[in-house]
Amino acid sequence: MYVMKFGGTSVGNAQRVESVCRIVEAQPLPRAVVVSAASGVTNLLLEAAKCAAGGNVDGRAAAVAAIREKHADVAAGISNDTERAAALAILDQVHAALDDRLDEVAAAGSVPAKLSDSIVATGEKSMSVMAAAMLRSRGTAAVHAWADRYLATDDRFGNARPNRDRTREQMADLLPLLNDGVTVVFTGFIGGAPDGSTTTLGRGGSDYSATLIGAALDATEVQIWTDVPGVLTADPRQVAEARVVPAVSYDEAQELAHFGAKVLHPRTIRPAVSRGIPVRILSTFLPEEPGTLVTRDAANDNVKAVTALKNLLLLTIDVPELEDLAGASAEVFAALHHAHIEIASVSQASSRRRMTYLVDPGAHGGCANVRALLDDALAESDVEADVRCEEGVALVAAVGAGAASHPAALARVLEVLAKAGVPVLASSQQDSNVALTATVPASQADRAVQALHDALIKPQNGARSRRPRRSDLLAESMRVG
Repeated sequence: MYVMKFGGTSVGNAQRVESVCRIVEAQPLPRAVVVSAASGVTNLLLEAAKCAAGGNVDGRAAAVAAIREKHADVAAGISNDTERAAALAILDQVHAALDDRLDEVAAAGSVPAKLSDSIVATGEKSMSVMAAAMLRSRGTAAVHAWADRYLATDDRFGNARPNRDRTREQMADLLPLLNDGVTVVFTGFIGGAPDGSTTTLGRGGSDYSATLIGAALDATEVQIWTDVPGVLTADPRQVAEARVVPAVSYDEAQELAHFGAKVLHPRTIRPAVSRGIPVRILSTFLPEEPGTLVTRDAANDNVKAVTALKNLLLLTIDVPELEDLAGASAEVFAALHHAHIEIASVSQASSRRRMTYLVDPGAHGGCANVRALLDDALAESDVEADVRCEEGVALVAAVGAGAASHPAALARVLEVLAKAGVPVLASSQQDSNVALTATVPASQADRAVQALHDALIKPQNGARSRRPRRSDLLAESMRVG
């Protein structure tokens, strides 16, 4: 059983959907497909909802018209007249349901999370219908399946949590079809609440739904088809020599995602981890490339990639007495959690009177807002602590299973950064981790990544490193002289 997920850019128009069909048909049976909304559609749906809530009739109509046009363009690529007509009939029903939900939003004057999920799901539902119809028009047996009937979640609309046991039970209904060689095209990103309402899975939801479906179906492999050829050794915008990493472990993939790699969201592969299912990252635009295979065990203990999280804040919490630190830390953690401010790393000073947090403030902006948030939380709990904040900070990470267990590894990282002229504000090494981290000024992050990549990433087999070895230079001089 192969589960293949295709993102919005992969299904952005009729030609790309047809390319997806060719990729799907090249995979062994049984197989399932998970599709996102066509690129741009989700933003249009959110814009339509916003306009409806604000009474902007013209803005709503323009957004809805753009959505319909986008879907009509994709549907025009369905070559079989009967299949195209059937798909358009279902799309008419989906669009009519969208109009009804937007009317409800207009009447409420706001966009409740439950209605928002139902509206946003329009993109995925439409694409699953069109992709299945295009497969059938090419002679491949296929059906669409809306995941709000099969992927069970709770009722936390906007960021639902899956119920894996119930999902497994509901997915069992599709096993006869799959085993008969019918390709099932699921909607990504959405699930179903206990009352049957449509939910969404939040950030990274389409990839997440693919691994949830893969786990429920005991897949042989889950494939994430995207616009990049796999996990890269660095961001190619920072390192021109960045290349695809052939294999990483689950832990390495999660660390890379946590520290800024955009290929996978950290929670995406957890369902696959629980069932021991490999996840392969592939490019829709370079389907012949092998991509990156994510498995339970690491291929080796080398550093696989270097990445950076930018635009972070460095928070320092000082307390007057040792016994005050636990209470202050608890309040800080709670305040950051409730404000949805992500903590990238945290450490305690040897004096045990100071905690340091590296955080991504998100929509909260800079230090002024975050300090005010923490000052209020500490004052409300009558906890005495001094909060300091520094902006323009980045966290650079060198990721590789076992790399951090070498005694001199962190010293090597610091040496490389020192030679590159990059000041280090903080650093971390733990034997159990698969990442070495250094906190640096955000203005120096690109330089830090380049320097660490040059020093720590081994050249590909058969490839020369940038700087030839002394023995090679000597041999060349002997041949010439």
